[in-house]
Amino acid sequence: MSEKTSKGITLIRHHAAIVEAAAARIFPTTSTPGATEAGVTNYVSRLLTEAYPSLAGLYRNGCRAFDRHAKRRFGLGFLRIPESNQDAVLTDFEAGQVPDFKQASEFFETLRSHTMEGILGEPAYGGNRDMIGWKLVGFPGHQFGYSDSYINRPVDLEPVAVDRPYPKEEDWRGKSR
Repeated sequence: MSEKTSKGITLIRHHAAIVEAAAARIFPTTSTPGATEAGVTNYVSRLLTEAYPSLAGLYRNGCRAFDRHAKRRFGLGFLRIPESNQDAVLTDFEAGQVPDFKQASEFFETLRSHTMEGILGEPAYGGNRDMIGWKLVGFPGHQFGYSDSYINRPVDLEPVAVDRPYPKEEDWRGKSR
């Protein structure tokens, strides 16, 4: 069951935790920040609530299937198995080898894409917290121009994100007008 908000539908806590754990295995924290630090779960939640509520069902069914498949293979739900076993579950999903969930591969590809978007996308959409992803790849963000000294060499400027055109979400969504 999903939770209904004033904006739309979002994932229940258990499913959000599964998304967090799966994203952390797709883009793990190593000597550099990973999906968790970048706020991928926040990005996915906002995505499902604001931009793509039609994907909420795929996420709910996919999270349930992660749990079922983990229990079938390892005797415990997805969140309770070791990371190496979580990787095995993700591998099965990627290959579409989940007998009772025909959309396994589709769900995995959607989650992987949203994980990468949440790491590397514009921070205004809820991910890429503190521009972690941009710092990892050396992207300077939305600069207003580059001097000639930056032509044909890496840019060593701190990343800059754009501000939303409205300071508060209520203004952005037209609720306080």
